[in-house]
Amino acid sequence: MDEAADKTSVTLENCGTESTFQLPIENVVATSNAANIGTILRVGGLDRLAAVVLNTNNDAVMESMFGPGIADVPHLDGTITMETILGKQADLVVGSYSGLFKGASGVTPESLQSNNIDAYVISDSCRQSAAADSALGTMGPWDALRADVTNYGKLFGTEDTAAEALTELDSRLARLESAPDAADKPKVLIYDSGEEDLYTSGGNGAPNGIIDVAGGTNVFADVDNTWFKASWETVAKSEPDVIVIMDYKKSADEVQGKIDAIKSREGLRDLDAVKQNRFVVLPLAMFTSGFPNVYGAEELRAKIEEFGLAPSSGIDWTTAPSA
Repeated sequence: MDEAADKTSVTLENCGTESTFQLPIENVVATSNAANIGTILRVGGLDRLAAVVLNTNNDAVMESMFGPGIADVPHLDGTITMETILGKQADLVVGSYSGLFKGASGVTPESLQSNNIDAYVISDSCRQSAAADSALGTMGPWDALRADVTNYGKLFGTEDTAAEALTELDSRLARLESAPDAADKPKVLIYDSGEEDLYTSGGNGAPNGIIDVAGGTNVFADVDNTWFKASWETVAKSEPDVIVIMDYKKSADEVQGKIDAIKSREGLRDLDAVKQNRFVVLPLAMFTSGFPNVYGAEELRAKIEEFGLAPSSGIDWTTAPSA
C-alpha cells in the first residue's frame, strides 16, 4: 500500500533543515553510497529506482540481503552530470556531501532544485557547517541510518515497511550489544583505499558504529569526520589488532593488492595483526551508511570471535535473532 498516494508533498528534516519534497516520487537516482541503496531496498523502494550508482558486482551482495531486483535497475558509470540525471527523468536524487553533492560535476542540491528536482542528502554525510570543506557527520551512525529509514518510508509511502525495518535493526543491534566484550577491546583499522596515504573512517562514519557494536574500537574514533585520509605513519602508530579490507568488487586482485601493500610497508609489516593474518575482507557496500551496516557488524563480530579477540558469544551470526 502506498501511504503517500493522497499527498502532494511531504516535509522532512534532512541535515537539520526542514525540506519539502513533491509527491509522488517515481524516479529516484541513487548515488554516492552503495549501502544507502540497501536502505532504499529494505524500506520497499525498489520500484522507485530509475538508476543507481552501484558496481554490478555488488548486485549479488544486495540480493543476498534484500532479495532480487536490483540487477534489473539501470546502473550508472562514470561522472554523474545534470544531463545524466535529466535523462533519467529523475524527481529525486539521493547523494552525499562526500560523493555527488561535493559538486565536482556541477550537481548539488541547489542545482537540482533549479531544475525542479528534489535532493535528499544521506544523513551520515550532513555538514557540520555551511562551509564547502566542512567536516561531515552531525549524528551517530545508527541514528543517521534510522533517520534515513524513517524519511524514505515517508517519501515512498512505505511507512509500515520502514517501521518494520527499524524494529529489525534495533533487534539485531540489541543482540550485538548483548555479546560479551573483551577486557581490552581489539583495535580495528578500516582500509578503504589509498597508496600514498590511507583513506579510512573516523568517529562519525558508519564503520565506527559497526566496529563499536561488533565489540571493537576504531583506531581513528577520535577523528571528528566520517571519511578522511591518514598518513601511513599514523596508521602504523595506531597498532591495530584487526584490519578490515574494504572490497569494492571491482577486480579479482583488488583485495590481495591491498593486503600486499600493507605487508610491504615498513612499520606495518611487523604488526601482530599482519603477522597473524588478522585481515577481514568485507564489501564496501556493507560499510558506507545504510541498512547493510548491521550485516557488516555481525560478520565483523564473528571474525573477532574467530580470532580469539572477544569472548565467544555462542550466537550464530548468520541467523536472524528470534522474535
